[in-house]
Amino acid sequence: MEIGAPGEGWAWSWAASDAEADARRRDANELVGQRIRAVRYYTLDYRRHELHPELIDGGPRIIDAESEWNEPTWLYDGFDAMDYGLEVTTDSGAASSLTWDPPGDREGIGLQPVPMLGTAVRSDADVAIWEVGERTASWTPMVGRRVTGVDLHYVPWQEGHRSLWCPHITFHGEDGHVEVVMGDSKDGALVPSADNVAALHPGTSLPAWFSSKD
Repeated sequence: MEIGAPGEGWAWSWAASDAEADARRRDANELVGQRIRAVRYYTLDYRRHELHPELIDGGPRIIDAESEWNEPTWLYDGFDAMDYGLEVTTDSGAASSLTWDPPGDREGIGLQPVPMLGTAVRSDADVAIWEVGERTASWTPMVGRRVTGVDLHYVPWQEGHRSLWCPHITFHGEDGHVEVVMGDSKDGALVPSADNVAALHPGTSLPAWFSSKD
């Protein structure tokens, strides 16, 4: 298991039945009516040794230097791409995290009412934590506003089987919405990925490879 990857035995997306998928939807709907206070992206700490060679000990690193914010490692034309996922905190102080299931027999992205550290990533993992807030176009319509709905777009995992997976999640707010999909960047373009999360910017169309599934 890769350091920082979602832990074994914790299913984020894959559901064995409609009832299990509905239970995940109910958890996600706990966000409805709450106001988003903060959004944090969790990525590999690509520039740790380059910019902070003095950090001998491992562990999470909160990005606070403007030099890194000038060229964030997750920002692309039309979308943001995160290695591990994202965490939303509401005005109640509660955290909800969105990440992926390990690729293989059970894939997909899921949203659950837990913090990222200690669940989606190990609490001692070398991860970069970006408090993006309104610093990205994806979340500008949502931060400081109330959540009005969360859609987990579940689809059958295999024809003829009861199991389901979720490759696409939509957050609805008072002034807009955010589409989050399984995706990554390849040469700056959005491509499918089983172990990466992408938040689309307003005006970016949902990729055909997801819209055809819903």
